[in-house]
Amino acid sequence: MARPTLLQRVLSLDRRYVFLLEAVVVIFALVGPFRVGVRITKPVSDFNRVLNLSDPSEPILLAVDTPPAGLPELEPMIVAILRQAFSRGQPVIIISLQMEGVAISERLLNGVVAEFNAQQAEVGASEPLTVGVDYALLGFRAGFSAVIISLGEEIRNVFPADFYGTPLDAMPLFSEVHNYDDMAVAIDISWSATPESWIAFAGGPYGIPILVGCTAVSAPQYYAYLQTGQMAGLLGGLKGAAEYERITNNPGSAGRGMVAQLGVHAFIVAMIVLGNVAYFVNRFMKKRRPQGSSGA
Repeated sequence: MARPTLLQRVLSLDRRYVFLLEAVVVIFALVGPFRVGVRITKPVSDFNRVLNLSDPSEPILLAVDTPPAGLPELEPMIVAILRQAFSRGQPVIIISLQMEGVAISERLLNGVVAEFNAQQAEVGASEPLTVGVDYALLGFRAGFSAVIISLGEEIRNVFPADFYGTPLDAMPLFSEVHNYDDMAVAIDISWSATPESWIAFAGGPYGIPILVGCTAVSAPQYYAYLQTGQMAGLLGGLKGAAEYERITNNPGSAGRGMVAQLGVHAFIVAMIVLGNVAYFVNRFMKKRRPQGSSGA
């Protein structure tokens, strides 16, 4: 029996080897010292500009509305926003309109606070970030529009205490914070359609700037809000997160993720090209081969 040619081997390659090679590409991209240059787009530039021009004495309202499935794209945004706010000395109030967002918020917040305090200790700073002063985790409340509207009247009507049971009136952060008038900006990091509720029930009636971070598949539906000025800035998917890390000089997981994404895309394209070349060359060789001859 004639041995298969190289072209035939390529065409009959077991898909498991393709998946194995793809995994090798991802691991190599994540652990290697690689970087991908990203161009800063206007939605990300506007996002950063709005935060930088906001009053550092006024807190940021950050809504984490994502399940774990959205974290590969959205977690880098949350981390970068917290780092930027704390570096400016700007307080952050975190809420969740989706149940899974509370545990995610707590984990990321504690991680960034510990990281920031460790950096401050290295340079001899004597004032670490303190709960109730520099940040507050208020937790989850059900009812998207009702919660957003109530926050415009009085935050204590929705969250009388924080996630750990401490009354807001006992926290210095909330001594002069009652509603959107006392906040710099509202940011929604969303897996679903919650940004539309923030635009309709907070940005429109109360005039607070609305910033949004979303998955790449959701980003196109929000471009119209950017054009009308109803949304002040947008981070779209992993690329938007990587741009934001770059513009704020906070390298993180989004930059590494972009390397892995580029590597996988290049690998898939290469396999498609190789498969098509092998197919057409093999087809051409069969036509040229005399009838009745075997493919040695």
